[in-house]
Formats: sequence, structure tokens, C-alpha cells
Amino acid sequence: MPPEIGQLTNLQILDLRSNPFESPPPEIITKGFKAILDFCRQQLEQETDRFYEAKLLIVGEGGAGKTTLAKKIQNENYKLQQDESSTEGIDVIQWQFPFKGKEFQVNIWDFGGQEIYHSTHQFFLTKRSLYAVVADLRKQDTDFYYWLNVVKLLSDDSPLLIIKNEKQERKWEINENDLRKEFINFKETLSTNLATDRGLPEILNKIKHYITNLPHVGIELPKTWVKVREALESNSREYISLEEYLNICDQHGFTKQEDKLQLSDYLHDLGVCLHFQDDDVLRKTVILKPTWGTDAVYKVLDNPQVIQNLGKFDRNDLKNIWHENKYANMRPELLRLMMKFKLCYEIPSRPGTYIAPQLLSVNQPDFNWDESNNLILRYKYDFMPKGILTRFIVEMHSDIEQQTLVWKTGVVLAKDQTRAEVIEHYNQREIKVRVAGKHKKERLAVIIHELEKIHNSYERLQYQTLVPCNCESCKDSQTPHFYRRDVLYNFLEKNLYQIQCQDSGDMVDVRRLIDDVLPILPNLAIPVSEPVTRNLVFISYSHKDKKWFDDLKIHLEPLIREQNLNLWDDTKIKPGAVWRDEIQAALAAAKVAVLLVSPNFLASNFISKNELPPLLEAAKAKGVKILWIPLRDCNYKATAIEQYQATYATDRPLNTIVAGRRDKAWVDICEKINEAALLR
Repeated sequence: MPPEIGQLTNLQILDLRSNPFESPPPEIITKGFKAILDFCRQQLEQETDRFYEAKLLIVGEGGAGKTTLAKKIQNENYKLQQDESSTEGIDVIQWQFPFKGKEFQVNIWDFGGQEIYHSTHQFFLTKRSLYAVVADLRKQDTDFYYWLNVVKLLSDDSPLLIIKNEKQERKWEINENDLRKEFINFKETLSTNLATDRGLPEILNKIKHYITNLPHVGIELPKTWVKVREALESNSREYISLEEYLNICDQHGFTKQEDKLQLSDYLHDLGVCLHFQDDDVLRKTVILKPTWGTDAVYKVLDNPQVIQNLGKFDRNDLKNIWHENKYANMRPELLRLMMKFKLCYEIPSRPGTYIAPQLLSVNQPDFNWDESNNLILRYKYDFMPKGILTRFIVEMHSDIEQQTLVWKTGVVLAKDQTRAEVIEHYNQREIKVRVAGKHKKERLAVIIHELEKIHNSYERLQYQTLVPCNCESCKDSQTPHFYRRDVLYNFLEKNLYQIQCQDSGDMVDVRRLIDDVLPILPNLAIPVSEPVTRNLVFISYSHKDKKWFDDLKIHLEPLIREQNLNLWDDTKIKPGAVWRDEIQAALAAAKVAVLLVSPNFLASNFISKNELPPLLEAAKAKGVKILWIPLRDCNYKATAIEQYQATYATDRPLNTIVAGRRDKAWVDICEKINEAALLR
């Protein structure tokens, strides 16, 4: 894209989705409109240079020969060690070779193959990299479909090689034709015996070929970016402070704070360093050697005492585990890193004591369950990555019943006289949810929201949401007939409101099936009228108060134009769209909700049944900020609204303010809305 676009200071919209740009890099494009303009501006303001660096990620089962291959790539004269130990966590080593008059640097990431490490793959298996799956043909234990699916899911079709390590010259034919039909990124199978180096020269040549042809290799970056990258690479320390990083940027020609942070964000996305700018603790540190952080994390997960205690550890344990000088002064940051990766949680009733759910017992504890009048939902995956359920446990840990009803593949949650059981059946590629109690639908809404947040973190995850039948035969059954959610929504789109239960033969109302269970719009079904945007403010009002609503929009307009504020209200629903889904999708995405409270608002059955319950639940569970505007005197104290912040004095509702002074009140109200929406 021409960098001159960075000069268009009045440009309001730039949508580059699905365009195969090499420049700006996709890591910049995904950050949005402002990041793209900032990148283009920097390209114009200075000379550019080319970046010759890429990642080779080596994966496979434990003991397959991954570490030996990595070391032989780095040094062809490396000799196989008899007692070569398996990688614990991740090792990263560098390999350089000449390319176009420069040094091409390959960062080789060697991943431990043990299952405990699989749940962290999502954080390190990056796009725009070259992958090698190493298989030990003597053991014949490599699950090619698992590893190729993991790479397919996380890497956006990065090229992949299968390296057959034919130990003791054992041969094993792989059905390459079948693999190629399913995995378009699978390039070649290469054979070697790492003990004798047979086939190694060909492997090196193929790696050079594929890695130098990755789409991002050699793209033009601002010269200051390349200089800072080189300075960070040559720094021998594991981490530096944010202040030190900013000083390095100053020394190499940066002048704007936002440009420095954009570069660290870009290097973070590439996996070159780690800088979590959205975390108040971690943002103060730039981790130059990611393995410093991952090694520390895996020291906890591999610790015999932590394993024996089924994943439980405290700060004294961490003091012993992280006793080395390189960790001693950074224990709070390392613990925060584990929590950032969703690898542990703090037990609410025991501050300073933590659980790593990957190490929980595999045995389900005994508990009673009332099977009457349950809400049930199932998720069925085409391919199920490891770690979904343990991440869910971390997200929902505060609601674990008695903080004891949790195991490696399941959890029972209890809150507001409602219980929920969520169990992973990995071999069936399924998660099953059932809810019992007083507030079943509201509780299920929170669970769906959390699971779909995890699902959305995998851009290409394919799964079906299965909705239970509610016919007379199925409605109290633990094994009802299930309908695919996307099928139900397709029926609605075609104005088909009846569907047949395949067990009883009864005809069932599609709208009731959806309304009984589903609180939000599925990603797989009908698209919302407008894409969900950042800093979203949901406006809830009675149509009888449209005059007040119009006044609010007029006063918010400058903030919408200048401050990247985005409003959603029911006027956004386009003809033919399913209104309930549109509203629920906007509620799920809202950062702030503004309620225009009046007698009309409180009297609205639609608002009380369809907008307020999920909104108040989101405020409790997810921190959605609720602000309300007193339009007229009304009985708000009889409702849950009283708990939330009014944007103006409740004893002076807007209708009591004379028209000449009302504009000042609107200005104050809009400032509070803007502050809440832009607050990070």
C-alpha cells in the first residue's frame, strides 16, 4: 500500500480486511486504522530498510529428535549425544546464513513434546513462520493429524515440512496424498537419520528455500525499526525496563512515544520479544528473550512438588522454584505472566495460593446433581485444540463450587442459586454444559460468552453449537435430540418456524428452541447489520423518549468523529435482520451501556426482559460500565439501576432544567460517557 496514505490526516475509514498486503505487515493492519496511518507516516518520514528474519518452529512428540535437528541446523558438525535430554518447554536458538548480501537470521523454536506443554502452544505458534513436524519412525507414535491440525489452526497456512527421523534406518511410509488433500500448507516429507546425517544437506536446502520465500521476508520497514531490532538482538540481557527500551528508541532516531510502542507491539506479535502493553504490571518490562519467561513458567509446571500437589503452589514455592538470580527480582512479573497465559489462578479464599489446572486430578469428584429442568448445550469440534477447558476454568475460577469441584477436564460452578457443570470429552471432541437452578439462562449466557471468547482467540476454529430439543419427549431428558445452531438460524432466515425432532417426530418451534437457550448471536450464523467496533457504547431507551435520545446523539457526535467513540442503538438494525440477535450481539460487545431512564423506560416490558438482564449480568461478570441519565422523575430506586452511576444529579432530572442550561448538562454527561468508553 502506498505510504502516502499516511498523509491523509482527514481520512476517517480505511478497511483493509482480506487484502493480501505485504506492506503494511498484517500485524500492523490488525491493530486498526490509526496503526496503519502511523506506520505509513513513519515510512514517509525516513528511509526504509529490509528485514531478513523469520521463525522455524519444530514440533512433534517428545523424544522424536527435535532438539537434535535444531542443533544440527545451527551447526552441521554437531554430534548426536547419547544422553540427549528432551526439551522442557521451549528452546530458542539462532542460525544465520548469507542472503542477498546480508545475513538472514532464523530463530529456531524447539518445542517440548510432552502433553503438559501443548496447552501453551497457542501463545507461541505464530503465523508467517515455517513449521517442521519431526517424527521418530522407530516409535511410530506421531499423530500427524493432531500436529498438522494444530499448525493449520494457529498459523494461517504457514508452510509445513514433515521430517522423518529414521532411527536405526527404520522406514515408515506416510500417506502424503491424504494429508495434502486436507492440509494445503503441507509441502514435503523429508527423510533423515540424525545419527548419521543422512539427508541433512537436503533438509537444510529445503528450509532455506521455504523460509526465504515467506511473504514477510524482505519487506520494507522504517529504518529506525530495523536499527532498534538489531540493538535489542545484540543486548545480552533477558529483559529490560520499558524506560530502557524507550531510551534505545531515542538513540536510534525515534521521536514519538506512540511510534516506539507500535514497534514493541509489532515485535511482540512476531514473537521476537514480549511486551504486554495492556497489562499494568507487565507493560513496565520488555522481555528480550522470550525463553526467559517460558522457562520460568515451565519450571513451575514441571516442579515435582507442584505436580504432587495437583497444581497447587504458593508464593513460598515460587521463591524456591525461581531462586536463581535471573528470576529473583522478577517473581511478581513472572507470576503475572503465568496468569496472562491463563496457566493458573489465585484461590479466592486463600490469597497467595494458586492452582495450575493442567495439573489437577483427572478423576471427577463425587457430587450430586439435580437432573430436572436442566438447560443443556454442547460444543462439537472438527478439531479440538488442547487447553480450552483449562483456560475456561481459569476465567471462571471465582465461581467454582466450594473451590473443590474442579478437575482436569471439568468444573462445577455455583452462583446466585444456580449451578453449572462444564465437562470436556476430549476423545469425542466435545464440551458439554448443563445448568440447573434459579437463573439458568443468565448463567448459561455467561458460560457461552466465556467459551466463545476462547473460541474466537483461535481464528480458524471450526465447531458446532448443538441446541437441545424441547419437545415433550426431550425437554426433561439428559440425552435429548440436538439441533445445530446454524441450522436453526438458517431456518429463521427463510421464515421457517417449525423443525422436526428426529427422536420423537414432533414438530418444534424454532424460535422457542433459540430463545430457551441462546442469549447471543452465534459467530457462524446471521451476521449483524454492522461490524462490532471498539469503544462500543450501547444506548438503551424507550421509543417514547426518542426526543431525548436524539439530543444525546447530537451532543455525542463530535466525540464519535474525533475520539473513536462508537454508538449502537436499535436504529442500527437493518430490515430483514433478526432484531433479538442484533441486540444481543451488541450487548455482548458493549464496553459501556447508557440507559435513558424515565417512567417510559421502566414501564417497557421489552427493555426489562430483553435488554436489562444480559446488560446487568455483563456488568457483574465482565465489568461493562453502566451509566444512566435521569430524564424524568421515576421509581428507579425500586430497580437494580439504583446500584449504578447516574451521569447527572438524580434530584435534578433533565426535564427540570430549562432549555437554555440543558446543553451544559448534556456536555457534562457526554464527557463522562467518553471517559468510560476510552478507559483502558
